[in-house]
Amino acid sequence: MFYETRHIRMSTNKFLENLIAGSSAKMQDVRQHIALAAPYPVNVLAIGPTGSGKELIAKGIHKLSGREGKFIAVNSAAIPAELLEAELFGYEKGAFTGADKTRKGKVEEAANGTLFLDEIGDMPFSLQAKLLRVLETKTVQKIGSEKSIPVDFRLVCATHTDIGELARQGKFRADLLYRIAVYTIENPPLADRTEDLDELIKVLSMRLKKTEKKIKPAEFDPQALDYLKSYSWPGNIRELANFLQKCSVLYSGQTLNVDAIKDLMPSFGAPLDQETEEQATLWAEDTLESDFSENVDDSLATEAFSLENLTQYFDDERSLNLKKFLSELEENFIAAAMQHSDGSVETAAQKLGLNSEELLEKIKVLAVMSKSKPLL
Repeated sequence: MFYETRHIRMSTNKFLENLIAGSSAKMQDVRQHIALAAPYPVNVLAIGPTGSGKELIAKGIHKLSGREGKFIAVNSAAIPAELLEAELFGYEKGAFTGADKTRKGKVEEAANGTLFLDEIGDMPFSLQAKLLRVLETKTVQKIGSEKSIPVDFRLVCATHTDIGELARQGKFRADLLYRIAVYTIENPPLADRTEDLDELIKVLSMRLKKTEKKIKPAEFDPQALDYLKSYSWPGNIRELANFLQKCSVLYSGQTLNVDAIKDLMPSFGAPLDQETEEQATLWAEDTLESDFSENVDDSLATEAFSLENLTQYFDDERSLNLKKFLSELEENFIAAAMQHSDGSVETAAQKLGLNSEELLEKIKVLAVMSKSKPLL
């Protein structure tokens, strides 16, 4: 019995170490909390900054919970509010225009498994009450149906915001917060565990080898590693992965020194003049945060950059360096697509309507022309 218990613990630790890299005390604490919470059917809230790997916490809990159902992930912030209810709870045929067939929601798909709701703090207030009812009754009701379907699922949520403060401000339901935060696990930012950087680079390099066959991961000499550890990494693991991929595209298989990586670091290099850069960034963010999805219509982009909108830019007789502006705009779109695709060149290329070779070529050109942002 003692041997079996010890063997299970060793297997659990090994699985979590492979899933979530890092030997720092903070990450050991995270893995310990996952192992403690996983066997029990309590709702878990993972908190931490964007890009820190909160979904890995959810995947670890699902794997160690012993549940036989699927792991279903939903990003509450990425789905328009009017579509999120249908995405979560499903709908009956004819429930609304375009509902040409009955469809299961993500809650129902997660039956006997785990539902991961990322960025729960961005869930519309009106929808929070419906989620609360699902949690209280253990049933789900499709849009357009009066039938309640029993469903057993494990809920793990994540947020990068101070959800407690949102509840105090009345922007998040306190009763729902109590339901989802039975057990809370905090994932630290990369800046708080830079001692893990060497290990993270090794793990990310191994993943890069598997996903991008044409790229050999770049390596870094000791001084370059120290230099990387001095950076704050506001984008956390995601930013590190994108930076590593950028280095590997430009210097495939090479060992880089400090001088080589300085020009590639995201916070270095001469930006555009401030006014032009702010306007370029604003337009790019407004466009990306509108109604873009995997099935986005190009007319949306045309509307965002319509003649009327562009004419307003020159109302105060400002001047514009068009070449630099368009270069910055293209760089913003590529960087956003890479981030949304978790660093996969192939996926980002599909989102941008390019093939992988075309995107890689653009990345190389833009990396030489502008050193203000990481594209990879």
